[in-house]
Amino acid sequence: MSTLLERALRHHRRGELAKAEAIYRRILNSSPEEPEALHLLGCVALAQGNRGEAVRLITRAVERAPGVALYHENLAEAHYRSGELDLAERECHAALRLSPDRPQTLNRLGVIAIERADYEAARGHLAQALHLKAAYPEALINLAVALNRIGEHALAAGHCALALKLDARSPLAWNNLGMAYKGLGRIREAKKAFAQAGDFPLAKFNLGYLLLLEDDLASGLPLCEWRKKLFNPGRALAQPEWDGGACGGRLLVMHEQGLGDTILMSRFFAPLLERFAQVTVVVPAPLTRLIAAIDRRLDVRGEVGDAPYDLWCGVMSLPLLLGIRSAGAIPTSPWLPVPRAPRRNGPPRIGINWAGNPSFHYDRIRSTSLESLAPLLAVPGVEWVSLHKGHCEHEAERYGLPQPLREARDFHDTAVVLAGLEMVVSTETAVPNLSAALGTPTCVLVAVDHDWRWRSWYRDVAICSQEEPGVWAPAVNKALSAVTGLIRAAA
Repeated sequence: MSTLLERALRHHRRGELAKAEAIYRRILNSSPEEPEALHLLGCVALAQGNRGEAVRLITRAVERAPGVALYHENLAEAHYRSGELDLAERECHAALRLSPDRPQTLNRLGVIAIERADYEAARGHLAQALHLKAAYPEALINLAVALNRIGEHALAAGHCALALKLDARSPLAWNNLGMAYKGLGRIREAKKAFAQAGDFPLAKFNLGYLLLLEDDLASGLPLCEWRKKLFNPGRALAQPEWDGGACGGRLLVMHEQGLGDTILMSRFFAPLLERFAQVTVVVPAPLTRLIAAIDRRLDVRGEVGDAPYDLWCGVMSLPLLLGIRSAGAIPTSPWLPVPRAPRRNGPPRIGINWAGNPSFHYDRIRSTSLESLAPLLAVPGVEWVSLHKGHCEHEAERYGLPQPLREARDFHDTAVVLAGLEMVVSTETAVPNLSAALGTPTCVLVAVDHDWRWRSWYRDVAICSQEEPGVWAPAVNKALSAVTGLIRAAA
């Protein structure tokens, strides 16, 4: 290595990126094909957030020295940060073919698998990385993430504890330890773990989530505002964010997070019309007809487009902005006006849903199979219908259940079906949010750490929770009690 390159590397390692960059460019001015200078200049670009330039430079280094595993490893990192998972995976495998014992590369493969929700593959890659390098906090934390998402919370907690022995101040380790305790139902310990993460935005948000679970809205709602540092719902908006103060102009309300969240918060849309001259609500296309039915004065759109507005807010900020500080202040009367078919003679008609969107990070925890809910289907005197639409419809076919949502175009059509049922039994998806918002009695089947939305935000919701992670039988038994109670009342 040349003396000039060594000097640049010293600057680079000290974080003096501008000095290092100047020397790398000087080297390339005289030797444009120097692979190490190309590679290191690409690493500087990556550190500065210039992902495209990093990919370009490190690719040139790989082309000139394809046998250097480190170049492939760092090109994988650049592709990963650019969102190019396939290319990142390809470069990881290229690095491992040249040098199989690379824990950093295996860790990156584990993270890529997590991004793809392939948690078993992630588990394998990260276990290999830790076999090569046991004292590897990043891999320990990433393995905890994968384990938490498949409900292996006790194992996740153990890996976080190991990571904290190596770095007692790691906010990622504390946050994932909090998630593990939350999944185990150890709420007090989860709160302490999230608090140990300091001002780490995800941990602040998760702590707010737990406070809402305890109906501490005064503390929980402000903490949930930390989500904006993570998701940035107003990143493309030019006008200022509404702070809950003076009103009277035109407000733009932005959808964020899931469809169920927007249904949950849509109770506040009509009250906003009392404060603003115009209210525009941007929601995903499947919700537009449903939300427009709340009040004809709402301007409901699928995208911002040229919507006129003076202020904006994220939909999940509405309770805080509207001064909701206690569970008793939450409006819970059904607020979605959809046509209701007249009650008919015959057995109670109950809808059942067992699975949600498989792309959701924690879907393995919240979703199950129809087979696990089969004891419900065996209850005599009930006409069961499937409310699942999507990848698990074949399960309904196997049990011979009618599927009235097959022809549903959107959530308005879904609401019409739900409004005609005597009860809905569902895992945690948008379906129970919709049925509860309609006032249809709802049993929600939940994991040990059930969502705060079911506690005080809806009427006529029975929480049927697991008693240990992944074991659905106790939740099903609780739903059985609610169903038999409905049958007795209808007799």
